[in-house]
Amino acid sequence: MKNNIPASFKTDLFVKFSSRLTVSKSELLEFCRLQDPELTEKAFRRILYSLKREKHILPLGAGVYALLNPSALTKREKFVPRLSPATQELGVILRENFPYAQYVLWETNVLHEFMTHQLGQRQIILEVEKDACEAVFNRLKEQPSVNAFLEPDKVTIERYITSSPDSILVLKLITQSPKFKNDDISFARLEKILVDIFADKDRFLAFHGQELINIFENAFSMYWINTKTMFRYAGRRKATNRLEEFINSQIQIDLLSYTGETT
Repeated sequence: MKNNIPASFKTDLFVKFSSRLTVSKSELLEFCRLQDPELTEKAFRRILYSLKREKHILPLGAGVYALLNPSALTKREKFVPRLSPATQELGVILRENFPYAQYVLWETNVLHEFMTHQLGQRQIILEVEKDACEAVFNRLKEQPSVNAFLEPDKVTIERYITSSPDSILVLKLITQSPKFKNDDISFARLEKILVDIFADKDRFLAFHGQELINIFENAFSMYWINTKTMFRYAGRRKATNRLEEFINSQIQIDLLSYTGETT
């Protein structure tokens, strides 16, 4: 197969995976080698590059691509959150004072577009590697306007956090958390945020019940989600089976259309 991808190849590609929203790199390689058994790795990389450049596929991470079929009605986008000034300022503090610390950041406001009822409170979630967690918390407490809590339990959340308009929750970082860089800040991917609010009911009670169903359904309809990444991270939180049961029983989402398998 030459550098220019024939129109027939693209048509066959979308026909082959017509029931799917995403496809893995290995599946794309297998499909390409059916078209050209002598296809080299270098040639396959050129095909991937061309498909991305022409906006036929969108990388979602972990070797998974969204299929941007021009004949489909999907209007999903790649999730890129809008950062509030408070979150940007927190990112600057981390960058200047803890340049080598591993962390991931997100704020509950990013869930508002998926919800029916808007909350008056905002929580900024800052997960930091274990060895730096307390040092980061102490540094934040030096800021007079910062309302920070270190690993708050259920009672602390109910008494002090739910009634506060703005709070920062400093938590221990869960390893292999899905994240990406946004404005030079390590921000949580949507897959992580969904798993976290599902798995940690004590901290995110306001997002449960019918709102949890709304959040998942709207998130899946509005943005590309890598279910492979989501379930791998759910495994880190020991929530894989519960999450799969929740999606299959309560959410109008066909997991098979995303990856061809559920996990």
